[in-house]
Amino acid sequence: MTEHDLQLLKANIDKTLRIRFRDGETSLIRVNLISDEDRDVIYDLISTDKESTYEKLDVQPAYRAEFDDIVSVEAVETEER
Repeated sequence: MTEHDLQLLKANIDKTLRIRFRDGETSLIRVNLISDEDRDVIYDLISTDKESTYEKLDVQPAYRAEFDDIVSVEAVETEER
């Protein structure tokens, strides 16, 4: 992840972003928290191309990703209703 990607994460708390992970997974997420100290991001998973790796639960948990596991971040245009 580049410094630009990190700044994009920080600028989009509570917004939707597309992230790509080192393992090839691409996910749409809603960013909850960025920790420079722990070097991680806490997020809600909206969708992923690796659904089978996630347990199906009645209540959607928040997930954690380390900065080193993220390859890229990009903004996603969403419609406000």
